[in-house]
Amino acid sequence: MPLALRPLQRQAVHEMLSLVKNSNSTKSAFAYLNDPDAEAEEANTYKVLILDAFTHDVIAPLVTLKELRDHGVTLHMRLSKDREEIPDTPAVYFVRPTIENVRMIARDFERGLYDVYHLNFSNALAESALEELATSAAKAGADEKVACVREQYLGYVSLEDDLFDLCLDDGYRLLHDPRANERDVERMIASVATGLYSACVTLGQVPVIRSQRGGAAEMIAKELDSRLREALSQKDNPFEGGFRIGLGGSYVQRPLLCLFDRNFDLTAMLQHAWTYQPLVHDVLNMKLNRVDVDVDGPTAAVNGAKPKSYTLEESDPFWAENAEAQFPKVAEEVESELAKYKEAIKRVNAQAAMADDEDDALGNSTAKLADAVQSLPELQEKKRVIDKHTNIATALLGNIKQRGLDEYYAIEEDLLVGKVDKPAVMSLLQATGRGSASDKVRLAIVYTLSATESMSPQDAEEVAGALRASGADTAGLTYIKRMMSLNARLKNMSGGAESDAHRRTDSNQGNILEWADKLYGQSINTITKGVRNLLSGERVLPVAFAFEALMANQPGPETSEYAHLDPKAPLGKPVVPRAGDPAFHEGICFVVGGGNYLEYQSLAELKTRERASVRSVIYGSTGMCTGEAFLSTLAALGAAS
Repeated sequence: MPLALRPLQRQAVHEMLSLVKNSNSTKSAFAYLNDPDAEAEEANTYKVLILDAFTHDVIAPLVTLKELRDHGVTLHMRLSKDREEIPDTPAVYFVRPTIENVRMIARDFERGLYDVYHLNFSNALAESALEELATSAAKAGADEKVACVREQYLGYVSLEDDLFDLCLDDGYRLLHDPRANERDVERMIASVATGLYSACVTLGQVPVIRSQRGGAAEMIAKELDSRLREALSQKDNPFEGGFRIGLGGSYVQRPLLCLFDRNFDLTAMLQHAWTYQPLVHDVLNMKLNRVDVDVDGPTAAVNGAKPKSYTLEESDPFWAENAEAQFPKVAEEVESELAKYKEAIKRVNAQAAMADDEDDALGNSTAKLADAVQSLPELQEKKRVIDKHTNIATALLGNIKQRGLDEYYAIEEDLLVGKVDKPAVMSLLQATGRGSASDKVRLAIVYTLSATESMSPQDAEEVAGALRASGADTAGLTYIKRMMSLNARLKNMSGGAESDAHRRTDSNQGNILEWADKLYGQSINTITKGVRNLLSGERVLPVAFAFEALMANQPGPETSEYAHLDPKAPLGKPVVPRAGDPAFHEGICFVVGGGNYLEYQSLAELKTRERASVRSVIYGSTGMCTGEAFLSTLAALGAAS
């Protein structure tokens, strides 16, 4: 069966809200268990749900307000907010396992806010925090009220069945900032490993791990490998027989987890999109599958009108059908659906008119009128979906026309397949060219990265001058140029052999490389390497290209520089692919430092290719990031360094 994370996470949340026990995720905090029938009795009673900011984001794309009510949840509140006592009511807590959250729960014990406490943590709770929780419950006389303490391993946000992120939006900046505290970097590495461990536990699978060497991806891979080994050594490990009973199913082969540093391909984060889902995310700032649209256009704020908020999920048939379609086709489909709706309304009106005219004795009028009435709810729902996508498409079209996004997309696509058209680039970068200042800088960076070999110093200065004349902040471009310059120097020092940068056999060279890694981030010698990976004239994004090569599980130059870890193999035993090894069919691709919907769709397309061996792909990142937000991060790093 294909890998799918979101259905498993959703069912786990429903079980938590229903107070269903899961033997592998339940831990008795205070060496006692209440009457087992008590939870069954409470499953259908009214209850309150307590969340923190992170777990609110986890829940938001999974459970609707109606589903919360169906589970008896009458109120959902933030742990950090001041809350009043609600006697004779059980409370379900779902929060991160931080010491701050534990202490806020302890204060709830002291105040006696609720009748029963069901404590659920998104990830593993440290023993010291558990002890503090038990002590505070005993002091407050609330120990008999604590029904359970559970580690749910749900520390990630599922946006699609095969898409998740860890909401670590500051990951790229922190891992590349020369002023970053080493302890903060270590915490970031641990946070990413924790999120990935949660995803593995939810799937009930211990993956084979491949990662880029020499940077954050490799550090995370090693940390995750260590945690998985530790879990497998425990008597009641969460992978024994599948964590989610009845959910995980059975897999013939273990999945492959591939970890990439964001610097492997920066262009994917900055180029402009032309398909529906990436456009909605990048242009309209979709977050947690919701997007706000000013249906009245530029006059909305002046007139005091509030934007309309829309949910975009697989339950929306138009979204499911057109998320990967190019924008012109989406516009055509909106018009087509509207025409179908109008035709259906015309038929209903005609049936109603015929019912009025026909002789009731024949029984025809009643039947036709009933048919017309029965079709109305379906037509109303269809109209609601059409109106939603009409408003979204209209908002996108306004941005496309105003900013010339179609031109940016076309020019960037040409650049990324090796067709460098400097006059076309400069026409947009000039002050008279269409587009915002951010659009221009994004294009300039894509141009700089993709035309490295053909760009002269004079060309580079001409680009920077055009940006300055347009009033654009060039700090992001400056940062990229520094990275590329350092990359070139390091290649020269290693005699042009990229793998030498990882061997670090010479002590002096090693010191410089370590400094470079600290100052400019990980994988510095693959910044532009992936940009030119093309297949048969059909552009596959570099991360998708590398992922497919790793999934083939064969030795070769494309995969030789990737670390290979297997948590189920004996510690210290080298694990390398050999000719004739079977390919992986299910995989998880994770990017450290941010991801986006362009990359997500490029990976999904691997499943549809002719003679595709990749049958199932889950894409994850430290945080889904728009082009403008990522550019702001680069600009901040440029100013700092």
